[in-house]
Amino acid sequence: MIYLNIAFWIALACVVYAYAAYPLFLGIAARLRPKLRRTGEPFRGSVSLVVAAYNEEMRIGTRLRELIGHLERCQVRAEIIVVSDGSADATAEVARRKGNGLVRVLELSANQGKAAAISACCAEARNDVIVFADVRQTWAPDALQLLLENFNDPSVGAVSGDLVVESTPGVMTGVGLYWRYEKWLRKQESRLHSTVGVTGAISAVRRDLFRAIPPGTILDDVYWPLHVAMQRKRVLHDGRAKAFDRLPDRARDEYRRKIRTLTGNFQLLTRLPAAFLPWRNPVWFQLMSHKLCRLLVPWALAVLFICGLEQAHGICRFVFWLEITAGTLGLAGLINWIGTRSRVAAAAASFLVLNTAAWLAFWVWASGRASRSWSKVSYEVAPLSYSTNP
Repeated sequence: MIYLNIAFWIALACVVYAYAAYPLFLGIAARLRPKLRRTGEPFRGSVSLVVAAYNEEMRIGTRLRELIGHLERCQVRAEIIVVSDGSADATAEVARRKGNGLVRVLELSANQGKAAAISACCAEARNDVIVFADVRQTWAPDALQLLLENFNDPSVGAVSGDLVVESTPGVMTGVGLYWRYEKWLRKQESRLHSTVGVTGAISAVRRDLFRAIPPGTILDDVYWPLHVAMQRKRVLHDGRAKAFDRLPDRARDEYRRKIRTLTGNFQLLTRLPAAFLPWRNPVWFQLMSHKLCRLLVPWALAVLFICGLEQAHGICRFVFWLEITAGTLGLAGLINWIGTRSRVAAAAASFLVLNTAAWLAFWVWASGRASRSWSKVSYEVAPLSYSTNP
């Protein structure tokens, strides 16, 4: 029973730390740091804007027109590099035709994945700052200008914009709430020093700090920002620079995307082991607290459940019934008409989906199937090329 009690308190501490203690500490610590003061001066350097696309002939032209407009408003020396990642349609031809002289097109002979595609683009980039954009999203008119302003500070190595997602009713409402919580964490980490990852749909990095991403890497937008932080430069989250997107209509599509994202966290352990050494990584504490602890929560919840079964009294039993209640509420929230009417049920459903996905992600990674953990998801309104990992 002594060992059972020890296991219970360790598991309870893991859950409380991941979802309560760490955010509380982060919020307090960030408030004690002086606020970042931006001069408001326009960025005077040069920009290479990178777009990775796969089978996007229907949307690439419209997206390029939007991005060209952003560059013209910034009045900087610029180029756009589009990589067609083994597209089977006319993505490359449309990009060349709509490029307005600013666009260079790279064509990969086979679909190699987003990590390899953006690494190929960055190897061809000529300018001071590389900006990353996806095809699916749209940006606010001033998003690029605000993003680039941050690079007037020489201590800043990379910047992430703010992805605003529209969710459908039901469990997806809970996913939207969780995304807002995630963005709050990133904002506090940024104020403290650096955020652990960026939003792939709107982010930028100094070209000399970018490091090529190994092919098959799932979390490209965590891998390269960690390299920037390990070079002792800050990675900021700028909530003023906004991009807009929407969540999938079906909960199962978001569930598959979440499994892929969480599998990517496990993959980082082997792809970038130096990031998990405190003397190598100045954001080690944020990485362990924000990313790794969450991966332990499903296992901690299982331990708490077992301890509650074995002990009929005290806090063990209270936590046991709390888990039963939350799990039942989460299952109810998965039913669309209940999740639509109750934000609490929708949030519980989102928590249930997240931790089930984290548990499955471990087995996907352990089985060596990380690179095959994702298949293309189609929205009803338009095809989806790459998942944005927020």
